[in-house]
This record gives sequence, structure tokens and C-alpha cells, in this order.
Amino acid sequence: MHIAFAVATLLAILSAARLLAAADAAQLPEGAGKATVQKVCSGCHAPEIVVGRHETKDGWERIVSSMVDKGANGTDDEFNTIIDYLATHFPQTKTE
Repeated sequence: MHIAFAVATLLAILSAARLLAAADAAQLPEGAGKATVQKVCSGCHAPEIVVGRHETKDGWERIVSSMVDKGANGTDDEFNTIIDYLATHFPQTKTE
């Protein structure tokens, strides 16, 4: 009985650790514009939604423009900062 409880507890701890590791991996990288991305983009979705996505600067401009068309709130300077941040930290790779 105690072994089953110990195994269940260990599995729960390991599962929690994996979830925390995944959350850390999905964090936005530090850099100029991170705070603006978090501020503006979090009005509609988790800013970390971009993690794992890679686009050219033109691609990010189209995506941000689409977000503006859907009601994203920010200034032109903020949107330009967001585009620069995304293009710098999530550029399209040669294999994409």
C-alpha cells in the first residue's frame, strides 16, 4: 500500500516538473521589446504563442498587421518594436 502511494507521489512530482520545464522553455527571450510584446500582445493571447514560430521580418509585419486588423491596441511605435523584437528573436531559418 505504501509503495503504491510512493509511486503515485513520485509520478505526480515528475509530471509537475515536466510541466514547469515546458513553461520555462516557452518563455520569451530577453531583449529590447520583450516588455512591449508582453504588454500589447497579452491583451488577446499569451505572448509566448510566438515561441517556436519563425518568420521573416515581412512575415512578422503581416502577422502584426493582421492582429491590428483584429483589434490589437497599441501605438505605431509599439507595433514597430514588436515586429523588430520578433524578427530578431524568431527569424525564419533556412530550412523553413
